[in-house]
Parts: sequence; structure tokens; C-alpha cells
Amino acid sequence: SRNTRFISLEDGRCLCLECLETAVMDTGECQPLYHAIRDYYEGMNMKLDQEIPMLLVERQALNDAMEGEK
Repeated sequence: SRNTRFISLEDGRCLCLECLETAVMDTGECQPLYHAIRDYYEGMNMKLDQEIPMLLVERQALNDAMEGEK
């Protein structure tokens, strides 16, 4: 709605206050989520044999990665 309030992130993106409550803003914060997902798949006999790197990046890094794939 028009009354939705946002905060500005350092890289120029905006985040609404509702999303801010659940947003993962630090790589360390995403590790428990990664482990929960890994445990879920292992519980279904779909064991992951390797650690999958998980990093949070700013907008420019995402843009650079997309350009590299073209």
C-alpha cells in the first residue's frame, strides 16, 4: 500500500519493514537454515556428500554474476 514504510540498505536496495522482520542480513544467520534444509534432505535418504557454500552478497555482486552468465 501507499503507507508501506521502507528502509534503505547500504547498496541502494529498499526493504519493507514487514520483510525486515524475517530478512537474513548476515551470512552467519543463514547457517541454521542451511543445516535445517540439509537435515531435512538427509531424513529423506538424500544425503548431501559435500558442503555447499552459502554467502550473502550485495546487489552489485548479484549484477556482476548475472552479467558473467550472459
